[in-house]
Amino acid sequence: MKSWVRLAVLTGLLLLISSLCYTSSTKAIGIANIVVTNVYWGSNPQMPETAHPGDINVQLSIVLQNVGDDVARGVTATLELNFPLIYMYYIDDTEHPGTSISKTAGDIQAGLTSTLSFTLSIDAEAKEGIYQYKIQVSYKSARELQQINKAITVDVPIWWGDLRVQSVTTVPTKIYPGSKQVIVSVAIANSGRGIASNLQLRLDLKPPFTASSSGSDRLFLGNLPSGQVSQAQFVVDVQDDAPPAQYSVNLIEERDTKLVPVGEVPLYVNEKIKFLIASVTPSDVKAGETGVVIQVALQNAGAIEADSVRVQLRVGNFFSGTLTDFLGTMLAGETKTAYFTVDIDSAAQIKEYNLDLRIDWTQEQNALDDTLILPLNVQSPGFPVGIFAVMAIIVVAGVGYFMYRRRKMKKSQPQQK
Repeated sequence: MKSWVRLAVLTGLLLLISSLCYTSSTKAIGIANIVVTNVYWGSNPQMPETAHPGDINVQLSIVLQNVGDDVARGVTATLELNFPLIYMYYIDDTEHPGTSISKTAGDIQAGLTSTLSFTLSIDAEAKEGIYQYKIQVSYKSARELQQINKAITVDVPIWWGDLRVQSVTTVPTKIYPGSKQVIVSVAIANSGRGIASNLQLRLDLKPPFTASSSGSDRLFLGNLPSGQVSQAQFVVDVQDDAPPAQYSVNLIEERDTKLVPVGEVPLYVNEKIKFLIASVTPSDVKAGETGVVIQVALQNAGAIEADSVRVQLRVGNFFSGTLTDFLGTMLAGETKTAYFTVDIDSAAQIKEYNLDLRIDWTQEQNALDDTLILPLNVQSPGFPVGIFAVMAIIVVAGVGYFMYRRRKMKKSQPQQK
């Protein structure tokens, strides 16, 4: 029995030594193993970009990693292309399409990575989705210089950022015909799966809306990640003759040469009280007159009450005096008279002047104003009354003196018998 025990122990020792030798030998002949660990658009894996149909010269990054235990020598990778990815190269200034792109990664140590960058364009007719491409990887394992060729399938995502108009606000809250520099704030949400990058937005303004200044209807918003909301602000004017109504303005994205609709921006123009000049008394004045009381009958021709109505006569250099009157509250359809005491310079030109009649009022707690044209005819000064009276006295005295002399001459002549 003892011999059998010795034999079993010896056999176990031999098997253990054989196993250790096999493990050591296996490790000694390890090889390099290149795999793809990441594919993303852009240059920063922490903040990958989103590629869209129609993008030109965007960067696709593919990360290779050596998960083996030997150095990978002379690593090269060839990305095979098909729709919708496009690669263009130039020969003698002539553009040629390529069906593949090759990149060299050099040597990759065991456990380390190397990132290859491919500059590509995307067909404008591409649909959203994940496209699969083959990348052919070639390298040698350092210890035995064993040539390894392998094909790896990579997934390349192409998404649209799906922009939606979430809400619209204006400052002031209510807008009216003639409102200027209205701030239109549009909350834009990206409900798509990809980031919306380099956003260039524009309000497609049509009457009765115009841009308050050059470029105030456009905005560069930058990047909007998926699931996030951003505010876009535009500044617009409302034409004076805008009818009260609900309007819709299109918000569009300018994407290279394409215009992509984002959504409709609703804008409501409220009714604004319209004032009318019912009469002006007097309508004719004379150059050089002072203290002329001009009465302007003003009518509230709207259907809404006007509060705190103030009227101001804006005149030129030839007029002065008390040029402001306060009319208070004016009901719909009501007429009130404003009084102005005006001095007219004697140097005023003889013609009809169109003076500005500015009206300020409060309508539903909104401060509004309007300007009407008030015609005033300036005539030549009248003949001075004092001079006319003196001349009349002189003429009467002259006639009287003439009659007196004539009678006296008749008396002095001898009578004929």
